[in-house]
Amino acid sequence: MKHKKILFIIIFSFSIFFLLADENLEILVSEAMEANPEISTIEFQIKALNEKEIFVQKLMDPMFAIEYSNVPYDTWKLDENPMSGIQLKLMQTIPFPGKNSKRKAIAESEGQIKSFELAELKIQLKDKVKKAYYQLVLNRELKAISLKHISLLEDLIETMINKYEIGKSAQSDILRITLMKEKLLDDLYDFEQKESEIQATLNSVLNREVTTVISTNPIELDLDIEIDFDSLLKTAINSRPLLKKIEETSNMKRLIFKSTQRERFPDITLWAGYRIRKDIGSMENVDFASVGFSFPIPLDIKGRTKAKLNNAVYIEKAVDESYKNVLNKISEMLIMATSGLERQKNKIDNYNNNLNPDAEKVFHSELKSYETGRANFADLYQAQLQLIQFEKILLKSKYKYKMYKTTIETLIGEKL
Repeated sequence: MKHKKILFIIIFSFSIFFLLADENLEILVSEAMEANPEISTIEFQIKALNEKEIFVQKLMDPMFAIEYSNVPYDTWKLDENPMSGIQLKLMQTIPFPGKNSKRKAIAESEGQIKSFELAELKIQLKDKVKKAYYQLVLNRELKAISLKHISLLEDLIETMINKYEIGKSAQSDILRITLMKEKLLDDLYDFEQKESEIQATLNSVLNREVTTVISTNPIELDLDIEIDFDSLLKTAINSRPLLKKIEETSNMKRLIFKSTQRERFPDITLWAGYRIRKDIGSMENVDFASVGFSFPIPLDIKGRTKAKLNNAVYIEKAVDESYKNVLNKISEMLIMATSGLERQKNKIDNYNNNLNPDAEKVFHSELKSYETGRANFADLYQAQLQLIQFEKILLKSKYKYKMYKTTIETLIGEKL
């Protein structure tokens, strides 16, 4: 009674999936691209850098000064000394030619780096969504295989009980086949737990309630993909945003180096002044006007500029080494993924066309022989167990193939 209740609950849960709105893989990927907060964070950072490109080119705000100057300290009156007056001054600092253009170039490079970072994040999220989705579909199809074999075992147990009543079957045989059924029923709880975990992972990426039920569609396999390692590596070099980000980071460090060289030249401050003077007795005083400029003396006694230049040079070299390291890792992972893809492709072909059909024939042959008393229980038991194993191996191989394909697409930054 307990087992029938479990089966009813599982069958009911499957019927709920069909009633839900269809959420195929492409819809889930699109939703992740729109809803994931990590993407929104980088998009806002890109907008901030776009604004930075604007303000780094602008002149600093002009400065206005007013001065009550050259008055006697004991009276503070403007009409006792011809030098006394109210000084008005307007100042504007103008950067040395070329400084702002280099600052703008650095800001543009920072924006490019963030754009590549965003593209890389989208690729990684797509990889995560696809693999979680494939695991979810695999988990449900493995559950379906278990349900199918539970049903087959129940029919077989009924047949064996009938044979036992007429003395043509042993009680131990019924116990062994019942134990197999119990094992498959216990596996159903594992499938339920795994499904909850995978759905929580997917919903987290989609930025929605983690308990939301996700419906799935059966996958389609494309086994005609031609794999060429050199071509894939070349595509990765040309298309992978991670590598482009590292290249642009190196470029930004070169721009910082050039900017630092330019920054050592002083900015010039221009100013214009106007002094308002009061008449002293019968002596009429006229107002004064003045213009001038000032600039700092770039002595750099403490060697700050030289240290900044060396810092930029060493960071650029570190970035270049990082590029080589990442490229080597991509090459290594591509070799592993392509060989894995080829192995699963061959495995799918072998199990689909040879092993599974043969295992099914063996099982049905043993079942008929057992029903007519021409085969023993041990052979039937092994045939049943082998058929379950082969069906699960084939199913897992199909999803491993999809996983390897997704990994390759992530590594090269493009669809196969």
